[in-house]
Amino acid sequence: MKRFAFNTRAVMAFCHDAGMVVVSWAVALTLFGLLPGQGAEGWSRLALILSFAVPLQAFIATLAGMYQGLWRYASLPDVQRIVVSVVLGTAAVAFVMWVAGKVPPPGFAEFFVQSLMLICLMSGSRIGYRTWQERRLYGDVGDQGIPVLVLGAGDAAVTLLKELSRSAEWRVVGLLDDDPHKRHRLLHGRRVLGAIDELPRIARTLKVKHAIIAMPSANYAIRRHILEFCNKARVVVLTVPKFNGISMTRNVPGKAVPPKIRRVSFEDLMKREPIVLDDAGLHEQLTDKVIMVTGAGGSIGSELCRQIAAYQPSMLVLFEQSEFALYKIEQSLRDAFENLPIASVIGDIKNSKRVQHVMHQYAPSLVFHAAAYKHVPMMEEHNTWEAVQNNVFGTLVVARAAIEHDVKKFVLVSTDKAVNPTNVMGATKRLSEMICQALQQSSATRFEIVRFGNVLGSAGSVIPRFQEQIEHGGPVTVTHPDMVRYFMSIPEAAQLVMQAGAMGLGGEVFVLDMGEPVKIVDLANDMIRLAEPSEEEIKIVYTGLRPGEKLFEELLAHDEQTRPTPHPKLRIAKAREVDAGLLDGIARWAGEDRTPDDSDVRRELKRWVPEYVAQVRPRLKAISGTAERKSA
Repeated sequence: MKRFAFNTRAVMAFCHDAGMVVVSWAVALTLFGLLPGQGAEGWSRLALILSFAVPLQAFIATLAGMYQGLWRYASLPDVQRIVVSVVLGTAAVAFVMWVAGKVPPPGFAEFFVQSLMLICLMSGSRIGYRTWQERRLYGDVGDQGIPVLVLGAGDAAVTLLKELSRSAEWRVVGLLDDDPHKRHRLLHGRRVLGAIDELPRIARTLKVKHAIIAMPSANYAIRRHILEFCNKARVVVLTVPKFNGISMTRNVPGKAVPPKIRRVSFEDLMKREPIVLDDAGLHEQLTDKVIMVTGAGGSIGSELCRQIAAYQPSMLVLFEQSEFALYKIEQSLRDAFENLPIASVIGDIKNSKRVQHVMHQYAPSLVFHAAAYKHVPMMEEHNTWEAVQNNVFGTLVVARAAIEHDVKKFVLVSTDKAVNPTNVMGATKRLSEMICQALQQSSATRFEIVRFGNVLGSAGSVIPRFQEQIEHGGPVTVTHPDMVRYFMSIPEAAQLVMQAGAMGLGGEVFVLDMGEPVKIVDLANDMIRLAEPSEEEIKIVYTGLRPGEKLFEELLAHDEQTRPTPHPKLRIAKAREVDAGLLDGIARWAGEDRTPDDSDVRRELKRWVPEYVAQVRPRLKAISGTAERKSA
């Protein structure tokens, strides 16, 4: 039935265009006085011309693909196709008539007028039909919706305007752009009203409370500049996640779903350049291979799974202790990658028999080990032995199973807190690094270690906590005014972990380029500005450092050096040598079936990790009330 309906539409379009050929020739000959007053001779001349024109024009139009599209989606490419087919068809008609010699062909003027008229008739019909259909489907939404200003007047803004013109949710009242040549010009019926720094005045005049940024290539400085002006204007800053291919979809007939416009997030203000991956190298490592991810339901693990799935492995083995987290990532992957073979395995990395069984059953060629306890204060207080067993003994169990089952590569996801650690979590992650370094000395499996800093939006990170506090009206709690951290988005971290794993030769400690360090209080200020265009101030309160916390995180230890890699965002650290003999001792200690005191755990960690300096102290009292927050 669908095939028949499609053919019917194609035949109708074909007949329409043939009729337009007849009309265009009749009008062109009439304009030049060649048809009226000539009686039967004039009509015979028209019939003879049409006997050449109609089949030739129709044949060339068919070759040009004129009848494969739908008029409802007619656009500039369709008009270009019409122009090409009409010009070629007209040239073919003139040539055939001249070769046939049965009748003197019309002059250049007649051919020109006929071609121009045919282009207008064919294009106008299609554009008119599309306009009628859009009006019928979406209605007249021009004066409906929330008034909004679009910041930027480039290609992204034009695409956004087209889509918002169909939406009843938003009503664009104008655009702002710093290019003086675009000032007061019209884009899709909307005027460029002024420069971006005029936003406060224009927003106040037009009573606009929302602005959408349509400048995907804008750098860090410009984005912050725009945020400041929006904050001054008490305007909510919005953006569209992806400008390429913004589309309107309809879940219910006749109802339009507008583009996914969202508030600008802290990630949008990060000083980051797009990450370019070595796709060829990643395809070689991942495509048609069995890949296993431990901690698959965690922040990094789940994103790793999504990124790996895009490279079409032969199977993706999800190893996760939390049933709910495993269910969430499994459903997410099945929705996005319908044909991807997935093995959802519940298991504890400390359970050697379970890990061995899974490795034997699926025989992965590459293991990403992302399972770990990572919350610093929680591991510092009352859970030190659990941190050792999970982060140290668990890594040893998975790593030895990988060697036994001939896994080609093992990638350990580590942290900057492993460098000169001052807390139990960092010391256990450094010990897990040392395990991989020691195993590499006598193993065919290649062990890679990847360190990076804080991940934006990960479970237990400061971003969700700040968001929750802001939603409740504050105050926002910051531990110390001078605290500095490196930040990276979850997709960035996952991409670079994969990239490091692909290029490693065995035993390297990769350090990710985390960009510029960010003061936590500046982060809090930015998040408050993004979320609070109201008059009420949200305060920042300093609460004091928690046990085990550093003011400044490090990506390299003092005795380490780095060397570059082919990827600009990855460097290799030369970590201190590790004695392979420590493995048996670590295995005996970490695998003990007992629960030692926290002080005993710290003492043993210090023995294995000499650079570990425990900072055991009671929680500091809050630092003098609230912070002064600068106006944007």
